[in-house]
Amino acid sequence: MLNLEKRLVEEWAIERLVERGWKYIEADKLNRSDLEEPLLIDILKQKILEINKESNLTETDLKKILNELELVYSDQNGHRTILRYFKYGVPIKTEKDRISQHIYLFDYNHPQNNEFIVTNQFKFFGKEKIKLDIILFVNGIPLVNIECKNPYTDKYDYFDAYRQIKRYEKEAPELYKYIQIGIGFAEVVKYFPIVPWLDDVKQEIWRWEDYKDDEAIFEMLRPEILLDVLKNFLFFREFRGQMTKVIGRYMQYRAVNKIYQRVMDNLSGKTYKNKGLIWHWQGTGKTLTMIFAAHKLYNALGKPTIFFIVDRRDLEKQFDDELNALDLGNIEYEKIGSINSLREVLCHDEYRGKRGFFLTLIHKFNLDEEFILGELEQKGEIKSRKDIICFLDEVHRSQYGKLAMKMNNILRNAFFFGFTGTPISYADRNTYKKFGYIYEDEKEFYLDKYFIDEAERDGFVVPIVYELKKEKIRLKDDDLEWYLEQIDIEDIADEAEVSLLDQKVRERLNEIKVILENPKEIEMVCQDIAKHYTENFDGRLKGLIVTGSRTACVRYKEILDKYLPSEYSEVVITFTQDNNEEVQAYKKKLIERYQMNDTNKIIEQIVEKYRKEENPKLLIVTDMLITGFDEPKLGVIYLHKLLKNHRLLQTIARVNRPHVAKSAGLIVDYVGIFKFLEKALKVYLDEEIKIIKKEIKNKDQAFDDFLKNLNELKNIFGDIVGNFERSSFDKAIEIVKNAETELKFVSLYKTLRSWYEILSTDERMLNYLKDYKWFTALYQYYKKLKRPEIDEAKLEKYFKRTLSIIYELTEVSEFVRKTGPALIDLNYIKQIKNSDLTEEQKVVGVLYALKHICYLKEKNPIYKTIAEKVRELIEKWEKDLIDLNIIQFEIEGILNYIEEKEHEKEASGLNELEFGFKLILEKYPQIERNDIYNVVKEMFNKIKSYLTIPNWNKNPHLLKAIESDIRKFLAFQIRPKYRLTKDDYERLHKEITDFLINYE
Repeated sequence: MLNLEKRLVEEWAIERLVERGWKYIEADKLNRSDLEEPLLIDILKQKILEINKESNLTETDLKKILNELELVYSDQNGHRTILRYFKYGVPIKTEKDRISQHIYLFDYNHPQNNEFIVTNQFKFFGKEKIKLDIILFVNGIPLVNIECKNPYTDKYDYFDAYRQIKRYEKEAPELYKYIQIGIGFAEVVKYFPIVPWLDDVKQEIWRWEDYKDDEAIFEMLRPEILLDVLKNFLFFREFRGQMTKVIGRYMQYRAVNKIYQRVMDNLSGKTYKNKGLIWHWQGTGKTLTMIFAAHKLYNALGKPTIFFIVDRRDLEKQFDDELNALDLGNIEYEKIGSINSLREVLCHDEYRGKRGFFLTLIHKFNLDEEFILGELEQKGEIKSRKDIICFLDEVHRSQYGKLAMKMNNILRNAFFFGFTGTPISYADRNTYKKFGYIYEDEKEFYLDKYFIDEAERDGFVVPIVYELKKEKIRLKDDDLEWYLEQIDIEDIADEAEVSLLDQKVRERLNEIKVILENPKEIEMVCQDIAKHYTENFDGRLKGLIVTGSRTACVRYKEILDKYLPSEYSEVVITFTQDNNEEVQAYKKKLIERYQMNDTNKIIEQIVEKYRKEENPKLLIVTDMLITGFDEPKLGVIYLHKLLKNHRLLQTIARVNRPHVAKSAGLIVDYVGIFKFLEKALKVYLDEEIKIIKKEIKNKDQAFDDFLKNLNELKNIFGDIVGNFERSSFDKAIEIVKNAETELKFVSLYKTLRSWYEILSTDERMLNYLKDYKWFTALYQYYKKLKRPEIDEAKLEKYFKRTLSIIYELTEVSEFVRKTGPALIDLNYIKQIKNSDLTEEQKVVGVLYALKHICYLKEKNPIYKTIAEKVRELIEKWEKDLIDLNIIQFEIEGILNYIEEKEHEKEASGLNELEFGFKLILEKYPQIERNDIYNVVKEMFNKIKSYLTIPNWNKNPHLLKAIESDIRKFLAFQIRPKYRLTKDDYERLHKEITDFLINYE
């Protein structure tokens, strides 16, 4: 199997890397001092000297640098420090010059000056002995680990590769404090940042031009691109006490480098262009894209001035949180809190302006004309500086009025890059013209585009489904059509422009607003929402009720409380002095309820509870949260407000964030705007409208997708579908033993299940319920018999409708009852053995249950000793290399061993760690059985003082001391007394210290 895996994946991957500039060296030919050393020391020292020629480094300096790298702890702070060293250099005071310098480990400006080595089957002795499939070294430092699994075998898949790296992170912390990127290479290829303290991290697919996914990853690993990713697209992130790393996505990398190239080409005189539109769909990481670009330009230009300019406080907070969370090195960052603060930034250093990152609302540019035309015009060198870059968010809203004119005048020579997920193309407000270059001889509408269809394909967002509540609509079709032809007040930034709207238009809009505030109308909608939410989403996902006004919000809360518990919902609005009495009365109640006068803080608290706690489940809003709000648990929007164009798209995109409990986000339309979807999106190009209409589906289209999934599953299993006899399920399990079929079955069923959760109340589903029940029963049986996963049990709680089928409907509940409970433990094994299953089903069921228990109890010394035996038996059975009777014999031996050792442990009075020592010592027949208890106690006493120190197993100095004490004890008291051979002595020492270090 290993040879096949190497031939199909490992060697092929190495060939692709060599083609792109990597040098292959076999692992045993690398110049390493020992197998516990993660660095290629000689290469590293040589490259440090070459890259830092002007620093006059001595051998003493090199030792300092190596000490800085090697003595960094492998904890969270250590990982942050290492990444800083990689990006910005290692700070030391040099021996000759006696000055503090940053010594660089990589030459980012000249990639060809670095040494890029790829090796495979790389052995490393950490807490455990491990062998890594592929390691990429740059200048002797391991940066990337690729674990390969044969995509054509029925034994492994991508998640095995991913989990293997996650396991290695813990088994070899001193190696993985340097490695920054992990890659799982199997039937899919995904990359992710190395974050050992988190059980799970986001995994991404890298796509590139015309390359297939399994080869596109090697474009990311091109030497120059990998260094770029390391320097500018990989950051340590600490937010609200949670530490992790973020790594760029391919569309972010592409957009950032287009921005970077435009700036550099302009400054070098290659182009006159100094702006660009980045059109990336909602939820794909525009904030990080801007920060990545800013970081790269800041370092390239030598302290320029970079503005992040937004038009709303919620976006300002989002940016501020992100800028504070990311470790950006020594870049100075300031949030501009007032117009006077902006004046200080502009007037700093004799009007040359401050350098660094600055976040501001566009409203702060409302500087008085006297200042702009007077002092700033006469002295303000900042107006003529070209090393100023402005990143503007949501530019479809804020770049067409007086504030934008003032900003452009003040920063007249700056670069302007506009970001939006929803550009507009009105005659007087056109995002493409504002930031593109649209002439007769040139048509640059945007610098980079990443649209809804690409985002869904990549899994960054889920599809959007809408349900039209025709019986609830009170607006006439001619009102809707009239509204869609009007200028949208929400699109206009300046109050002066709003006041120019025709009085008759304003009156008709007010008439529509009155309808949407009508308590009778709201009562009908609330009744429907209460029923719809509790039947479809309660306990699984959360919801947003979008209303026509603040008054409507307050009325919704009052009426909805009659149909749902009051804790289910909260109102999220801004309170102003001109609120009517009804809204002011609600504000007073809110202040009393939260015992807090600051309503802004109350709203923040409500939103935080919505994100983190069970209640509230529904937020009632009118303007807040319908743009920029990012919450994966948001699964449904109840729309009772007129929206169109980018406002409509931005609002409904709130439900497109991926979550395990949804295959799509649902919009329930109570006004009828989706009847006129094409008109509602009239500002977009025809080609774009076609894509949007294809990706935003109505319930009929979702139903078609459900049927498509169902039919694909039926094609796999044929005539046995719908037959609840055990023999049919046995045949089905045989079918999914094929790896490709297994993956397809699991993927199709999970998607089918998610669609069912959305469509379960649709009457048409009754015709397909029996088939769905059958696949649900098969999936439950498959999970118990084949490969039960820990996470699956946690995920099941989201699928309310499906669980009701499992526990209530006759065919499935009867079948599940016969196959036993979902909880897998020793009692479950007894139930399998006493069931009416066939002998093969019993044996295989017990075998996989043992695998699951060993995984759950991997730190338990008893189960640790049998885990390898269980794994070998499963591997032989899957390859048909072992007779069923032999498996049964081996299983009985394992179960007897577990029972014997559990009783023995209880009777011995030893703690779990001591008992682990005992099990290891028993493997050496030279040691007298009657002496083992005393040996264990004596050995434990030698080291127990170390074990009282917090995080002792993360402290390399303590670990060395423990290993040393154990070695002395074994060498001077155990080896001579029991005449252990040198090999036995070394093996015993390694087993005991490895067990101890891994013990938690």
